Amino acid sequence: MTDALGSRAVFSVLMPATNAVVEPDMASLRPTGVTNQTYRFPFPALPDTVEGLMDLMRPTLDLALACEPDRIVVAYTLEYMPDGVTAAPRLRDFVQAAVGLPTTMASDAVPEALKTLGAHRIGLVTPFGQEANRNVEAYFAALGFCVARAVGFSSAQKGRAYTARITEAEVRDAFARVDTPDVEVLLQVGTALVCAGFAADLEAHHGKPVIAVNTATYWLALRQHGIADSVDGHGVLLMTH
Repeated sequence: MTDALGSRAVFSVLMPATNAVVEPDMASLRPTGVTNQTYRFPFPALPDTVEGLMDLMRPTLDLALACEPDRIVVAYTLEYMPDGVTAAPRLRDFVQAAVGLPTTMASDAVPEALKTLGAHRIGLVTPFGQEANRNVEAYFAALGFCVARAVGFSSAQKGRAYTARITEAEVRDAFARVDTPDVEVLLQVGTALVCAGFAADLEAHHGKPVIAVNTATYWLALRQHGIADSVDGHGVLLMTH
C-alpha cells in the first residue's frame, strides 16, 4: 500500500542479483510520489528454461511482499529462450499467482511499447550472442514484428555481471550499425544493458523512436497503475504516451 514517501504508489522491483543497471535506470524515471523497492533473486547463470527461472525467483517473491507494495515489477525478459513466446505468459501467471498483486512484466512492456508507437520494423541491440539473437528475432516475429537488423554483444557467455560493463559508446555504435533506412524504431533488450539514460539523445541523433527495455517496463508499470505523468528527458515513450 502507499506510504509516506510513496504517496501514489510503492513498486517492488524484481531483478537478478547481478543486474547493476535496472535500479539506477528506474530511479531516474521515478515521478514524485512513487517509490521503487528493489528485490534481487540469485543468478548463478543465465537460466535456459522458465522453470529454472521460477525456481530462482520463488524465495524473493515472498520478500518483495514484505514492504506491502501496490505493484510488482519484474525487470527480466525471456525473449532469448527458444520458447520465449510461450515462456513469458507462463512466468507472468506464476508471478501473479504467487504475489496476488497487480504485476508488470518487462516481457509485456516491449511489445506494448512497439504497438503504442505503431512500429513494425526494428533495429535491435542486445547483450546476446548469435544463437540467442535468433531466438529474440523469432520471438518478435511471432508477435507480428520484423527485426530488420540485430547486433549483440555475446555478454551472456562472458560472465554473470559482464553486460553492465558494456559502455554507452559501445551501445551507441551498435545502434548506428542497426539503423538502416527501413527501420522504424530502435530497440534495446537485456535489462542489464545500459541505454535508458541516453535514449532521448539517440532519438535526436537517429531521428526515430528508441525503446530501452527498462524505460518501457517502468512506463508500462506507471500507465497500468493509472499514473499518466509525462517524464521528460527519457525519450518519446515516457514523454508523450
